[in-house]
This record gives sequence, structure tokens and C-alpha cells, in this order.
Amino acid sequence: MPNILKEITLLLVEDEALLRRATVDFLSGYCGRVVFAGNGSEALEVFAREKPDLVLTDIIMPEMDGIALTERLHELSPETPVVFFSAFSDVPYLLRGIELGVAGFIPKPAADTQLLAVLEKAALPVLQRKQLTGLERELLHSVELRLGKSPRMKEIAAQVTRLARTDYSLLIQGETGTGKSRLAALIHDLSPRAEKPFVSVQLSTLPESLVASNLFGHEKGAFTGAEQKREGLVAAARGGTLFIDDIDAASPMVQALLLQLVDEKSFTPLGSNRQQKAEVRIIAASNSDLATASATGQFRQDLYYRLAGLVIELPPLRTISEEIPQLATTFLREVAQGLHCKAPLITAEAMALLRAHPWPGNIRELQNVLKRATILVTDEIDAGLIHDTLGHAENGNGASAASPAPANPAAEALPLTMAAVEEWALKRALAAAEGKKMLAARLLDLNYYTFRRRLARYGLDGGED
Repeated sequence: MPNILKEITLLLVEDEALLRRATVDFLSGYCGRVVFAGNGSEALEVFAREKPDLVLTDIIMPEMDGIALTERLHELSPETPVVFFSAFSDVPYLLRGIELGVAGFIPKPAADTQLLAVLEKAALPVLQRKQLTGLERELLHSVELRLGKSPRMKEIAAQVTRLARTDYSLLIQGETGTGKSRLAALIHDLSPRAEKPFVSVQLSTLPESLVASNLFGHEKGAFTGAEQKREGLVAAARGGTLFIDDIDAASPMVQALLLQLVDEKSFTPLGSNRQQKAEVRIIAASNSDLATASATGQFRQDLYYRLAGLVIELPPLRTISEEIPQLATTFLREVAQGLHCKAPLITAEAMALLRAHPWPGNIRELQNVLKRATILVTDEIDAGLIHDTLGHAENGNGASAASPAPANPAAEALPLTMAAVEEWALKRALAAAEGKKMLAARLLDLNYYTFRRRLARYGLDGGED
């Protein structure tokens, strides 16, 4: 990997003179320029004067510590990454650093390779941003606000900002629930095709016999039951974007048809002998590693190579737990808007539980947990409610996601039996949905017919369908 630090100016903030001088001497051999300060107040002066690209700061310093300095730097320049460099290992300081979105932590003493690796990772988004035009920088800032502030998500934001302008086919890979469909929609919204349709299809939910017909359409009489000509999703997305989710679930026959679509930008409706031009951008997504699948013969190599030119890898939520506070705030606001109510606050203890959870269902599981919690409270989500909600939250595969059991200070306010809790939740959902059963079922993440059966069990089967 080339030394990307040669392109940046680094500000070192360290109150110990000997360590400061030794670190400056070492980093001067790798960074384009190194400036330094002995305390927080001096650091702000140097920052204003030198405009560094990256800040490496001690945490424990007299007068203004590293936390206060970082807060001030974020006010002055939200885009400038800050890395903590300290022997101090007090958990509250580290947690506060995560909340502030620091770009990395380096312990004292640190091996040279560790120090350089963390700084290079923090500097990468800076270099990517420098390559952008003024309008692109505004766009990147907007994308970062939507995707997150961690170093990994900033890298993805920079990728999205660049790739959205292009018309190339794109592959998004990541575990179930990591937000692939949301990212595809964001790329479409940022692209020149934004005013045209965004059409999504999830191949794993379609019977194999219907995939080709749904995608490419068919002529009248093309197969038994084809009583009239039908336009497929490729045609419906004309001028816009076609998002093909779970492309790894495509059968060999469907993969061959998709190869023609991606490679030649054309398709043939079933029962027709005439090719049609596909005026769409293709974004595909996969839960599995298509490189491995293609190497083992489970996925066509030629199709994989057509898609693999531009790839975005979405990380699992457990590896970017520093994003959870921002995600939680966003999801609570979205749920509250759907329920026409004020978004509840979430306590520090509840947020700590959310950060500690492994999230096997990733972002989707977090959304479901917060949706249930919002239905069950009016003003504040506490640790007890989060624990109870995590206890029956479903991950992306439908499995139960258990959590350690803290004391529940709100337990006395809840019904004491599971049946009473279920009836209470059904009533709350109906009230929030103003009696509309379809909406109430969605709020509880229940199948509509399952929801109706549970209503009937408690004599609540009234209201609108």
C-alpha cells in the first residue's frame, strides 16, 4: 500500500515534551508535514493557522483534555478526523470518544506499524475528499450524514458519491439486514436517473418459474396461463435503476439471462424472438461472497466479473457499533413520523445495551427493536425496555436474539403475564394506527393474517382492514 500519509498535514497534540518530540521526529518521515501543540488551547491556535488534515491527540491533558478538544474541533471542522493517542484506558473516555466519532484509538506505547496503520486508515477519507470538486464535497457531506461518521462508513460515503455519477453496473455485498436496499435507493437518488423509476426485485422471494417472466415480461401465450402480454420489471424501470436483491439466489438459467442484461444491455421477453434495449442501470446485491461462489461454480464467473468491477462491501453492524447512536436517532424519528407522535428519548443505559448487543440481524434488527420500543412508550426508552425488546427481537434469519438480563426498573408498569403483554401491545398498535389493521400489523412486524388471528384471540377484531 502506498504511503498515503505523504499527502497530509498532521497535528500532534501531546503535553509530554519528550514524547511529543520523539513522535514528531518519527511521523515526519511518513507524513507530508507534522505540526504540534503542547495543550488543547495551543492546539486550537495551530489548527486555525495550519488547517491540518488529521489530528492525533492525547486524552488526559491539563486545562482542556482530549475530549473537550475534539468537541471543539468538530464544531470548527466536522470533516477533520481525530485519533486518540493515550495510555489512559478509562472506559468512559473511550465511550465518549466513540460517541464523538473519533477515527481511531492508539495506545501508549504503540508499535510503529500500529501507529501508522491507524493513521493511514483515518487519512484515507481525507484524501478521497481532496479529489472531489466543490459540488461533490457538498454531496459527500450530505451522504456522510445519511450513512455515518465511522471511518468505514466515510469510505463508503466517498465511494457512493463517486459511483452515483456513473452509469456502470454495481454490486453491493453484505450480511442480511445491513441496509443494501437502502444504499441502492440512495445511489439512485444521487444519480442522474433520480427522476426516473427505482424498481426493486428480491429474487429469493420469487418461485424460479416466475423470475424470468417478472424480470423480462412475456408475450401472450408464452406459457400456460399467459393470457395477455405483460411488461416486466426491466421495462418498468426504463430510464431509471433496477435493483436486483439476492442475486446469489438466481438459478443458472436466470443467471444466463442476467448476463445478457448486464453485458449487452438488452433482454428478450418470454415468447418473443425480438431483443429489446434495456435503458436501465443495474445494481445487484448479495448476502454471500460472490467471489467464492463463482470460484466454486455456484455462480457464473462471467456474470460475476461483469458485476465485480464496482463493489461496495457493507460492514455488519457489530463492527461499526459507534454508528448505533446516530442510527437509533434516525430510526426513532422515522418510526415516530409513521406513528404521528413525538420521538421518544433513549437513556444512556439503554444506548449502552444497544451498543453491546451483537446484532445478528444488523440494521434491520435494530430498526425492529426501536419500532417495538417506540410503540410501548410515550416519552423515554430505558434499559429495561430495551432488554425486554431484545429478548424477542428477530434477526434477519428469523432467529431469536437474546441479550444479558439487566434489572428492569419499568417492569411494574407492564402487565404481568405474557398474554396480557400481547393484548396490551395489540391495543397500542391499533391505537397508533387509528384502527387500521394493515398498518397496525406492520408496526408489530406481523403477517396480516397472524395479526387478525391474535386480535380474534383477545376479542379485538374490530376496526378497519
